[in-house]
Amino acid sequence: MTYTYVTYAAVVNVNIPHAMRHLMRHDCSMRKNVPDVLKERLSAKVAEKNMSAREVSIAALNKPDAIRAILAGHMPGLDRLDAIADVLGTTSDWLLGRDQGIERTIPEDGHPSEAAFRRLPKTLPVYGTALGADFEFGSGNGIVVNVEQTEVHMSAPLDYMARPIGVTGRPDLYVVSVAGHSMEPRFDSGRRLLVDPKRPPGVGDDVVVQLRGPTFDGEEVRHVLIKQLVRRRPGVVVLRQFNPAVEFEVPNEQVSSVHRVMPWDEAMGF
Repeated sequence: MTYTYVTYAAVVNVNIPHAMRHLMRHDCSMRKNVPDVLKERLSAKVAEKNMSAREVSIAALNKPDAIRAILAGHMPGLDRLDAIADVLGTTSDWLLGRDQGIERTIPEDGHPSEAAFRRLPKTLPVYGTALGADFEFGSGNGIVVNVEQTEVHMSAPLDYMARPIGVTGRPDLYVVSVAGHSMEPRFDSGRRLLVDPKRPPGVGDDVVVQLRGPTFDGEEVRHVLIKQLVRRRPGVVVLRQFNPAVEFEVPNEQVSSVHRVMPWDEAMGF
């Protein structure tokens, strides 16, 4: 005789209150990845308005924690984001990084709020520099010239500074300080320069030329030239410094990259 055994699984009915069911559905649907650019641009715009996140949330949605929820990782619906963007004087496309246009850090009346500047997110990395030993380069006419170079420490940022509204969502940007006097009166020693690694520099642009530095396991950037780009020729980059005034050539094999210096006015939307 053959016996068949049937196992019945116990079914437990859990009585979840309706309000809790709604809350669970709401929480699961809203807990999505919020883009970093949204968090950064939202924080910057709130600071620019010199308002608290609570004040903006209430003005936009009549709810005190709307922006805090976004910064905590809860992605809002487009209608809510549109309402927040309207209060902040921008668009949801810009907040989401779809619109790459540069917005003004300085209001049109030309009177920025000092408190607003202090509250801008400090996310721009500043790399420490020091005056390096002069480097010998050819001038293109057979004469060797000594050129002031800058030692840079790219392993870790020395500091972070406030990021203008116009360059939020650009984690590739970085800041270096001018060391030495070779670019005076254009740049004084100690002045901070904003560097854009993405946009190719043009003739006449100020540039940061990263020089190759061999190590035991490869190479790293140890020195840079903060100069003006004169032109590119086969095999060389031609640069200019102002104090003393001289043009010189750097062979391509010594160049790791050439990054454009972005004027602060451009970063602030002027």
